[in-house]
Amino acid sequence: PSALITMDADTLSMSAELLAAASGHCLTPEERALLPSSLAILKNEHGFSKVHFWGKMQGIGRDYLIAQGLGDTAGDKKEGAFNAGSDITVAQFFETLQSVPKKTFRLGPDGVSWTFLPAVTAEMKAIELDWQKSLQAKGQVFTPLTGDISFKYEWSAMTGPPAEDDEEKKPTPEAKEMVEDVRLACMVDAIDTDTSVVPVGAFILNSSSRVVANPYFRGLDLSSGLKLESYMHLRKPALLQNQPISERAVLSKSTHFLDSLTLDQPKGSWSLKHDAGNKMVMLRSLLFPGYVHFNCISANTFGAIYVGSGARNRDLPFML
Repeated sequence: PSALITMDADTLSMSAELLAAASGHCLTPEERALLPSSLAILKNEHGFSKVHFWGKMQGIGRDYLIAQGLGDTAGDKKEGAFNAGSDITVAQFFETLQSVPKKTFRLGPDGVSWTFLPAVTAEMKAIELDWQKSLQAKGQVFTPLTGDISFKYEWSAMTGPPAEDDEEKKPTPEAKEMVEDVRLACMVDAIDTDTSVVPVGAFILNSSSRVVANPYFRGLDLSSGLKLESYMHLRKPALLQNQPISERAVLSKSTHFLDSLTLDQPKGSWSLKHDAGNKMVMLRSLLFPGYVHFNCISANTFGAIYVGSGARNRDLPFML
């Protein structure tokens, strides 16, 4: 059977073999036995249009298996324009997609039940950034996850306005903490924002401005598959609206509504390779080593997986 996003409940067995060839990472026999049924339960319980296995975040004590559910969304502005029978300009069109709805889960110790990861907020990102700064102050760049979801990261940060002469108003250290569940959610969100690759045409905006899988997508041929412009990020567009209107005017509104990988910075952060033996094209992230996307040539079978500690390659600008 065809699969618009592989590693889902229906095609896990086939996808696991393709991803093993693409990434070098294999699911354990226990994971391959448990995941199909648990992903199917997750899909049915929450009514997602698609559920797929996102990857594995490696920890010291144990690893976290991550799944993601995809649903439909509507851009209020564009939907309102359609309902009113009016048209909208090119410039407005590429700003109508407010979000690509995703829910992220981690697998519980029983291997069946999935738990929501917290929805990442600006406040959570600020806390995680403050913790990273405390690491850098100690001369550290990164520390791996512990594998204990309730583990608390504790540090102190200076608070209060800086004062030169008034000793009573000098900054004072404030104890802060963050549970691993929050850190895990922030790490998955950061990786997903910079990766989440899909081929152009695999998803479309329908007449109600809803993001849906394209039933007529038949994959990329080899020539297209080896071009970076044939891939997009399945996320809320952040870069597309900054492009000149003249460039956006020639894009197909139904298929080019997401950020292209050609807009990513720094340039050269993606590696494309043709695997002739398995008749597929592989796309690897150099920013987050461990992320690999694959798509089978001239077939609507594609997928991606991340397996790693969550560390960002901070040396990438100096490697290019």
